[in-house]
Amino acid sequence: MRLRRRKLIPVRLNGKQAQVSLELAASLVVVFVLLFGTLQVFLWMNKRLVQRQQDYEAKRVTAANSAAEVQTDETDQAKYPKLNIFGQ
Repeated sequence: MRLRRRKLIPVRLNGKQAQVSLELAASLVVVFVLLFGTLQVFLWMNKRLVQRQQDYEAKRVTAANSAAEVQTDETDQAKYPKLNIFGQ
């Protein structure tokens, strides 16, 4: 009895490989957008924190006086920037 060798037919995975490449590209785009958005939020928070600290330091003597009421006005766009993730 003689054993026959089978010829291996290559399996074509071009369609599945293309799908994996497209999914990888789409997920990388989403990851980069999320990272960019997170970075913008942290930068915005840092700017506001610095500005609020400067205002606090400027009004510190007034705040020590119990008769004076200290309020911060955060409606000024130039002083307290609003969150703008996708541009200036």
